[in-house]
Amino acid sequence: MQQVVLETLERLADQGVDSKQVDAAIHHLEFEKRERSNAGFPYALRLLFATMPAYHYEGDPLSALDFDADLERLERARGEGRFFENLIRAELLDNPHRALVTVVPDTELEDRQRKQELDKLAAVDRTLSDEDKRRIVADALRLKQEQDARHDLSVLPTLELTDIPMKFEDVPSRDERLRRATVEFYPQPTNGITYLDIRSDFSHLTSEQKDLLPLLSRALTQSGAAGQDYVEIAARIASTTGGVGAAAQIQSLAKSEDYLQSFVLSGRALDRNAQPFIELLTDIVARLEVQPKRLKDVIAEISTRLETSLAGLGFQFALLRAHSKLSSEGAINDRLQGIGMLHTMRRLARLDEIELKEVIQQLDQIRTQLFRGDGLRIIVTCEEGMIEPLEELLTGLVAALPSDGTEGQPAPVAPLERAPEARVAPVPVAFNVRIFKTVRYTHPDAAALLVLSNYIRDTFLHRELREKGGAYGGFAQAGVANGTFYFGSYRDPNIVRTYDVFDRAVRWVTEGEIEAETLMEAILGACGDVDPLESPDIKGRREATNRATGFTREARERFKQHLLQVTADDLRRVARAYFLEKPAVQTTVAGGELIDEARKERPGLFEVVAPV
Repeated sequence: MQQVVLETLERLADQGVDSKQVDAAIHHLEFEKRERSNAGFPYALRLLFATMPAYHYEGDPLSALDFDADLERLERARGEGRFFENLIRAELLDNPHRALVTVVPDTELEDRQRKQELDKLAAVDRTLSDEDKRRIVADALRLKQEQDARHDLSVLPTLELTDIPMKFEDVPSRDERLRRATVEFYPQPTNGITYLDIRSDFSHLTSEQKDLLPLLSRALTQSGAAGQDYVEIAARIASTTGGVGAAAQIQSLAKSEDYLQSFVLSGRALDRNAQPFIELLTDIVARLEVQPKRLKDVIAEISTRLETSLAGLGFQFALLRAHSKLSSEGAINDRLQGIGMLHTMRRLARLDEIELKEVIQQLDQIRTQLFRGDGLRIIVTCEEGMIEPLEELLTGLVAALPSDGTEGQPAPVAPLERAPEARVAPVPVAFNVRIFKTVRYTHPDAAALLVLSNYIRDTFLHRELREKGGAYGGFAQAGVANGTFYFGSYRDPNIVRTYDVFDRAVRWVTEGEIEAETLMEAILGACGDVDPLESPDIKGRREATNRATGFTREARERFKQHLLQVTADDLRRVARAYFLEKPAVQTTVAGGELIDEARKERPGLFEVVAPV
C-alpha cells in the first residue's frame, strides 16, 4: 500500500498533475465555500470550524472567510508553473516526518480484555476491607440519589411559549409546464447555486422492481452514459456540480393512510455551470450505459459498506423492521433502506457477470418507466434570475425523454407479521425498538403525542437508559406524519431491562407528577420539530414536499397552535389511550450473546430469531 502511494506521488511530481483534475478539485472547494446550507450540519458551525485552524496557529481566523482572495492567489501560483508538483515533492515525498501505521484485526482481543477486567476486579476485591466495601456501597447509593434528583433548570436561559412565532414563512413559488412535465421553481437567495430534484412516482413498479431501486440509485451516478465510461461521468460530476445522487423516498400524506412513492434524482451546481449540469442530468436519465463488470463492482461496494457498517446501521435496521410490521408503507421502506435491502444486496453480490446482464435489462426497464416526459415533477430552488435560463435548459431535458408508455396499477406490499423479532448481528451491543400504531397529523391527539415524545425522551428515558443503563442513547419519537410512536435505545448493553424501562416510562407519565417547567420545555422542543431553522436550499424542497403531501401552511399553523395548548392531563390521557395494554411491535438487532442472555432471562421475549 505504501509503495503504491509513494509511486503515485512520484509520478505526479515528475509527470505533472492533470489540470482538469485540479480544476475539479478547486471547483469542489469553491462549491463548499459558497454553499450556505444547514443540511446535515448547521452552517454556523461549519463557519466556526473553518476559522478555527487559523486561530489555533496564531493566524487571522477571518482569512478563512475570504476564499475569493485565496482562489486568486492559487490561480496566480498555478500560472507560474508546477505549483502542485513542487508542493507534492517538498511536503510529501521529501518530508522525513512520515509514518506507516498498520491496524491488524485481533479476533481474541475482546476475550482478553474481558478476562483482564475480571482479573483486575478480582484483585481489587481481595484487597478490600469490610469498611471499603461499605464505602463503595454508600458511594453507589449517593450516585443513584444524584441521578434521581431533580435539578434546578431555572438557572439556565430559556424561551417562553409566548416567544414562539405562530406563523410559518410564506415560501414563494412559480409553477411551469414544460411539455408534459411539471416544474416548480422556488426562488431563494442561494448564493449563486441551483438545487434541482427530478421526482418520479414508482408506486406502479412490482415488488421485485422496487427491490432494485437502491441499486439503481447508485448505478445512475456510478455508471457510464452517452458514450462515456463511468470515469468520464464521474469527472463531469466533480467538475460541474456540487454532487448528484438518487434515492427512493416514501412520504406520508396528511389526510389519509396513503403515501407517496417517489424516486428522486437530486443535484446542485453553481449557476455558471447550469448548462453542463442539466446536460449531465439529461445523459444520466436518458442515455445511461451500465456494463456488467462495473455493476458488479458497484454491488460489491454497496455490500461491503453495509456489512462493515452494521454497528452504525443497527438502530436504522431495527426501526425500519419494526415499521415494516405495522403498514405497507413501512414494509416498502424496509426493502429500500433496511434489512430487506441488505438481503437483496447479498443476493445480487452472488451473481456472476452473465447473470448481471439480466439485472441490467431490469434496471434499464425501470429507468425507462420512471423517467418519462409526461410523468416528471421537477423541483428547482434557485436565484430569481436563473428561472428563465433554467426553463430553456429543462425543456431540452424533458424533450430527451420518452413521453409514451402507460403506468400500471400500484403494486401493494403487505406488512410483515407482527411477531417480536430479534436479528443477530456482529456487534457487542443492542438496538431495541418498541413501536405503537397511533394517529396521524390531523387527529386532535397528534399534537399531544408529539409533546409526549419530547417529554419522555428528555426526562425519563435519558436518565434511565443512558445515565443508569449505559446506552449511548434513548429515544421516544412520535411519527405524526405516519401515525406511529416508538421507544428506542441505541448501542445499548441491555435488552430485557430496556423493554422494562419502556413499560415504566408509560406508567411514569400516567401515574407521576408532570411539572409545568418540563412540560413547557417539551412543548418548545415539539415546536422546533415542526418549524426548524431552514437554509434557502431546504426551504424550496420542504415547501414542495408539503404541497405534495397536503401539509399546507394553514394545517401546520393549526397544529402548532394545538401544541401550545397541550396540558399535563393531555399527556396522561394519550399515554393511557395509546400505550397502556395496547398491542406493540418489538424488534431488536444485537449481538448473539446478548440475545441468548435475554431469551434465557425472559423466555418468549422474541418469537423470531435470525441473522440480520
